[in-house]
Amino acid sequence: MPGGQLQPLQYWPFSSADLYNWKTNHPPFSENPQSLMGLVESLMFSHQPTWDDCQQQLQTLFTTEEREKILLEARKNVPGADGQPTHLQNEIDMGFPLTRPGWDYNTAEGRESVKIYCQALVAGLRGASRRPTNLAKVREVMQGPNEPPSVFLERLMEAFRRFTTFDPTSEAQKASVALAFIGQSALDIRRKLQRLEGLQEAELRDLVKEAEKVYYKRETEEEREQRKEREKEERRDRRQEKNLTKILAAVVEGKSSRERERDFRKIRSGPRQSGNLGNRTPLDKDQCAYCKEKGHWARNCPKKGNKGPKVLALEEDKD
Repeated sequence: MPGGQLQPLQYWPFSSADLYNWKTNHPPFSENPQSLMGLVESLMFSHQPTWDDCQQQLQTLFTTEEREKILLEARKNVPGADGQPTHLQNEIDMGFPLTRPGWDYNTAEGRESVKIYCQALVAGLRGASRRPTNLAKVREVMQGPNEPPSVFLERLMEAFRRFTTFDPTSEAQKASVALAFIGQSALDIRRKLQRLEGLQEAELRDLVKEAEKVYYKRETEEEREQRKEREKEERRDRRQEKNLTKILAAVVEGKSSRERERDFRKIRSGPRQSGNLGNRTPLDKDQCAYCKEKGHWARNCPKKGNKGPKVLALEEDKD
């Protein structure tokens, strides 16, 4: 503007609806600090908030305990004359006041003051989000039975952010994340990854690709049930066959050698012939094989003996 004057500040305060929506759609800072940190940082850039706006955010989005920790960490990051965090109390109070300052946001000095305040506040959020490293919590994150590898990796990286001071996307932490991904994957995927050649040099994206190959080749629930049912039937058939063999062996063992030989001859000779002899009705003890009447045998059958005299008579006539 002419004369080096600043353009008047265009100011839009946060609405109650905005604050409510932000609070509703973001998890608590103590549970997932990254979510609210990202929101506040974006608001610092897009809204150019005043000191009052910052207090409104702190009061609405954070608990009393969280606010106290954020303010404490922010005051550790107020820059001094050399640009480094200062330990001088008067400079800390001036750069990050705890009571409403009389800054004029239409002046360069006022805008610089609120800029320093907002930078210190963001640094305070980062400092308050850091927790003592707890790798045990990270190791508790295991891949679910039906969880895609890419989704599991996101949960794992979030655990690194929440329970350690590490940045899982940094080059220095790639090996740690890769080892956790392999060791905490589902059993079939873990076995496949552990057998990969050049495992130590493998990139994380390559591990995820290999894990997805295993994941998408798995049986469906229906296929798994059908396979289990087939295996169950096969086991039952094998048991029945084994029991039948034992029973037959016991029966054969109880017979005499002559009976066993007769059974073997029957097996070797095959099925009975189907002619007249094979289909002959068995006779009773006192039944004649010639006339089928009972009371005598064939050699004493009276009907058979009638032919004898005729033969003799013929012989006598010949004489």
